Amino acid sequence: MSASVPLSVGGRPAGLLHDGTDEPTDHSPRPFVHPLLTPGGVTVSGDRPSDHPWHHGLGIALSTVTVAGQAHPVNLWGGPTFLRGEGYVQLPNNGVQQVRSTDGRSADSRSSDATEDRVRQQLVWRAADGAEVLAEERIWFVDAVRARGVDWFRTTVSSRWTNTGGGGLAFGSPTTSGRPDAGYGGFFLRLAQTFDGATVLGAPDPSPAGDPHRDAGGVRPPPPTAVELDEAEAMGRSGPWLGVRSATASVLMVPGRGGHGGPVPWFVRTTGTPMLCAAPFFHEEVALAPAATVEWAWSVLVADGAVPGAAFAAAARVPFPAVGPTDPLGT
Repeated sequence: MSASVPLSVGGRPAGLLHDGTDEPTDHSPRPFVHPLLTPGGVTVSGDRPSDHPWHHGLGIALSTVTVAGQAHPVNLWGGPTFLRGEGYVQLPNNGVQQVRSTDGRSADSRSSDATEDRVRQQLVWRAADGAEVLAEERIWFVDAVRARGVDWFRTTVSSRWTNTGGGGLAFGSPTTSGRPDAGYGGFFLRLAQTFDGATVLGAPDPSPAGDPHRDAGGVRPPPPTAVELDEAEAMGRSGPWLGVRSATASVLMVPGRGGHGGPVPWFVRTTGTPMLCAAPFFHEEVALAPAATVEWAWSVLVADGAVPGAAFAAAARVPFPAVGPTDPLGT
């Protein structure tokens, strides 16, 4: 039977963490947060939308994991799998992120006036036939952040993957399998439908030395801290953060230190099927050798209303929290 854990900050609800046990097999069951709430109680996540019923709120979801001994890539995203030369095919390859334990919640995090919340999970990722793919330690950490006068709730995930399957692994995406601009997979948020038509914001690209916008005296005005991007421009673009803004709420996603290193590529849609994903496997596969370990960290911040671009950039610069004894997040 499915279990859920409420997440809160200072007595205010911030989300509900589900273990995914009751999801259908072809949804690739996995833990997720829904609803994901702003400080004012606005829901920014979507769950089981009619267009993609295997999309569930906020979580880690991977579409294409090549596993030694498996006839097809293991699908830990849900739904059909994209195959080179064939397109999307519903295969018997939907795996599961199985929660073995949920613990480590401190007494302080359970108190009604706590300023943070923390949940530790031990998971095993399995292929459709039950074969073990990897073991994961995941920590969900929720706190409040204030930047440039804007209050945000921040949900941070620290995740350590260890290849326990006995053979090599390769994490990819539909784009690495041949479909352009479909590099989804990683830290994924299915957005509420209220983000259909939302504005996409990101960090500006570094300006070249010969910037034509310099004035006659060679002085360049201060660069913007955030720029608006159209969906096609943002898709697959690498950067230190990406955000979306609707009339009622704003969402910011920031990667921490991870196995891929540096700014990550982004998968984002705000037309029809709004979603946001830090997608480290967008353009190329990432391998994990037998018994090897890789660590990831991501944060998603949510605020009420249409937040100015400068406030997005300021919130993205807030240092990552230390979430456990190994503190894999960095700053």
